[in-house]
Amino acid sequence: MFNPEINRALIAASDLINSAEGLKSAKPSPDTLDSVEGLSTYLSERESELEWPTTTVNRRQLEKVRALRNQLQTLWSAAPVIAPKELDIINDLLEGVGIRIVTGEVGEGSAFRERPIPVSDQISDVMTATIAAALTYLVTNEETGRLRICRGDDCEAAIVDLTRNRSKLFCDFGNCANRAHVRAYRARQAARKDEETTPGRARPRLTKPSAAEKADQLNRPTSATAIAAKEFRDRMREELMQKRQESSKATKQA
Repeated sequence: MFNPEINRALIAASDLINSAEGLKSAKPSPDTLDSVEGLSTYLSERESELEWPTTTVNRRQLEKVRALRNQLQTLWSAAPVIAPKELDIINDLLEGVGIRIVTGEVGEGSAFRERPIPVSDQISDVMTATIAAALTYLVTNEETGRLRICRGDDCEAAIVDLTRNRSKLFCDFGNCANRAHVRAYRARQAARKDEETTPGRARPRLTKPSAAEKADQLNRPTSATAIAAKEFRDRMREELMQKRQESSKATKQA
């Protein structure tokens, strides 16, 4: 969605948050950043283009990276609303970070882009500079809504939505999306069943009219032609009855 460097930094930041203990797709996940070895493993899984060094990994750097993780958790949980206290966190991360102009990567829309200069070559400072620069881009371009927590039940995973239509709502740790779809389907089915069975809300059922109802409908025509025809039949019936009565009376008198 953004330039490759920002995309890589945001993905690395969300992965850093997800290294903490918590629920991932309804399953407990341990803290994988609880040792120097754990930090080394995390760094080895990053894209090489980030150029995050592993030579300076030690206990002190581990504690600084863990502190960075806590700050990122706060920012992700607050997004997309970035209040002054969240801006203070980002500004603290930017403290001492410089900027230089470098040539853009192949396929980028611009031939040049900014690259952050860390305070030192220590891994915690390099990570901080890279991630802080990416967050600054999101804030200044009003794109912090892309920092999210998975919408799945019993899931605390951090995600970053890099889709063009802002459609990513669930993490990739398990089946959060499928579980959400199943719950929504069952809710719709329950609502439909409730609508059909609740008194006063039941759907009308179609039934065939009885013979008496059909006769009544014939005797209550609605169109002008049908009404005229009925009046004609009634008049002829009355005239016929009158003639019969007159004929019967004449016969009796004779």
